[in-house]
Amino acid sequence: MTLVATVLPAQEINDEIELTRSIIQTQRQAIVTAAMELSSDESSSFWPLYHEYREAMGKVDDRSVTLITDYSESFDTMTDELAQDMIQEFMSIRQAELDVTRKYLKRFQKILPPNKVARFFQLESKLDAVIDFELASEIPLVP
Repeated sequence: MTLVATVLPAQEINDEIELTRSIIQTQRQAIVTAAMELSSDESSSFWPLYHEYREAMGKVDDRSVTLITDYSESFDTMTDELAQDMIQEFMSIRQAELDVTRKYLKRFQKILPPNKVARFFQLESKLDAVIDFELASEIPLVP
C-alpha cells in the first residue's frame, strides 16, 4: 500500500465514498441484527433508537464527505491557511462524532443491559473502521 497516491477528481472521490457508505449501510443493519441477539422487548425499543442514532451519525458523516471533497478539489493548490482550516474542520467532525455517541450512549443504556450496549458500540466502531480504512486507501497525503 502506498501512502502517497494520486488525487482523484472530486466526483470520483464522492462516488467512491458513497459506494463504500452504501455497502456498509446496507450490511450494517444485518450485522447489528445478527450480533446483538435482542429479545423481542429489547428489539422494539432498540430499532427506533438505532435508526435515530444512524441518522444523527449520517449528518456527521456528510460533513466528512464534504471535507474529503474539499480536500480533493484543493489538493493541487493547498495553502497553509487552507490546511489549517481543514484540520479545524476535521477536529470539529471528530468532536461531533463523540458528542453523538455520548448522547445516544445514555439513551441506549436506558433500554439495554450494559453488555449489549458495549457490544453495539463495539460493532459500530468496527464498521466505522472498515469505512475509514477504505477512505484512507483512496486519500493521498497532503502535498
